Order: sequence, then structure tokens, then C-alpha cells
Amino acid sequence: MKYHIEFDLDFKRNTYPGKFIALEGIDGSGKTVEAHLLTKALRAQGKEVFLTKNPTDSPLGKFIRKMLQGKISIPLVSFQYVFSADRQIQQLDIVEHLKKGDVVISDRYFWSSVAYGVADKEGVDYENSAKQEVIAQSILSMYNQFIVPDITFYLDATIKTGLSRRHDSEKEKELYENTEKLKKIEKGYKWLLQQFPKEFTIINAERTKKEVHRDILSKISNF
Repeated sequence: MKYHIEFDLDFKRNTYPGKFIALEGIDGSGKTVEAHLLTKALRAQGKEVFLTKNPTDSPLGKFIRKMLQGKISIPLVSFQYVFSADRQIQQLDIVEHLKKGDVVISDRYFWSSVAYGVADKEGVDYENSAKQEVIAQSILSMYNQFIVPDITFYLDATIKTGLSRRHDSEKEKELYENTEKLKKIEKGYKWLLQQFPKEFTIINAERTKKEVHRDILSKISNF
């Protein structure tokens, strides 16, 4: 028996004195580099900055990294629940820093859970918007009452560029680092950009890190 279900989704806005910035994009798009460059630049301006990432450096976050590296094996269906638990703990830190008036910068946030979570689902038809919306809504429901960033930068880089940058790095190869998986993740992000256009500021990440950094700084000049 089939049931028709509709959802209304709203986000909790940041009402604290601090500012909240998140960076999203496929692996190798430059999120980590740009997060650190932005942190350094804002601290040089005298701002207090809390830099965080997903997964975090907490014991649970380290467990997740071992999962992604294939050192711990759990069913894919369990991934989002573990990620959600890590982000729930992280949310407490984010709120405390925003209350103090700090700038919070997050290397990935809950948006990535949709792009990566949908990619984990077998047989997902990315042309079937209704089906993808149900999956996305089920994932986003885990983050009910999470604070949405004041600005989320989507670093738009091709899969070819992302893979070339990752292969030049010293990081261990993770679960999501392959072409077919990245194609699914990219489609997940593109779907998010279409569904929630007001939540993202798209940055051309095909350029040098300095050019991307300048572009990001120009867009937060009024912060």
C-alpha cells in the first residue's frame, strides 16, 4: 500500500551575535584549504574564530574517519545515524561560540549529509525528484532545529579537478573517493542547489586557492 506524504521544511536561523559560515562541495573542491585561509584572515582582523569540521575530531568523529577509510566495517544504512550523533555534539559547541559573538566556520555541515546520504541509497533515480525529496527529507529530519549558517559557500569544482587534488594529497583514500561515487554526490549537491537556492552562495572553485579566497572574503565583507 502506498501513501502520499508531503513535508514543510523550515530551518532555525541564527539569532545570536556571532556569525556562522559553512563550506560545502565534493571531495577535492578546496573546502579545507579555504576554511583555514578564511580562519587565518578573520583572526588577522581581530575576530574570534571557531573552526570546526565534519566529521569532528571527537572520539565519535575519529570513529567515523576509520569507517570512511574502511578500517571499521558497518552497514551503509548506519552511516547517517553515526554522522548525526557527531553533529549533535558539534551543534552544542557551535551554539556556545555564536552566543559569545565568535565567527564559526564549518568545513562541511548538515547539507553534505544529504548529498552523501542519497548517494549511499541503492538505485536512486536522480531524475525522480519526488523520490529523492523523500530521501533528502528523511535525512534532514535528523537535523531538526539545527542552526542554518548565515552563509553557506558551495565550492563548485569538477570531479576531474577534485580527484586530481585529492590524489596529490597525503590523505588516506576514503570510501567516497572514486569517480562513480563522486558523480552521485555531485548530483546530490546540484539537487540541493536547485531545491534550496537561497541557502547557497556558489563559488567557482576551478580557480587558484588565492582567487577563491579573495572571492569568499569579498562576499563576507559586511559581516
